[in-house]
Amino acid sequence: STPLWVAAVLNVIRNIAIGSLMMPLLTWGTGNVEPQKVADASSLLTSFRTISGSIGSAVFVGIMTAVSASSAAAYGDQAQMHGMNVAFLGMTAGAAVLLLISIFAVRKEKQ
Repeated sequence: STPLWVAAVLNVIRNIAIGSLMMPLLTWGTGNVEPQKVADASSLLTSFRTISGSIGSAVFVGIMTAVSASSAAAYGDQAQMHGMNVAFLGMTAGAAVLLLISIFAVRKEKQ
């Protein structure tokens, strides 16, 4: 029952937030690297980001497909939407775990 424009606006905001995080995360990730190896570290982080995105997409599409197939009898025409909801719930749980790790496991370097 959510209007399409609301979903579109939320998606635009989410993509702006993700795009705004990329450069600071790259800077933070290469902060302790020797100056002559910064280019190597930058390309390595970019490669890891791309590979992780591909793996994440495959995993969550797999979850969506499996849940959609197993819930077809219960949800009928809405089974695929149920699969998408479960996949997005999994993404939210993963993001929450990563947020907790970033809050409690990453420490500032003592000077």
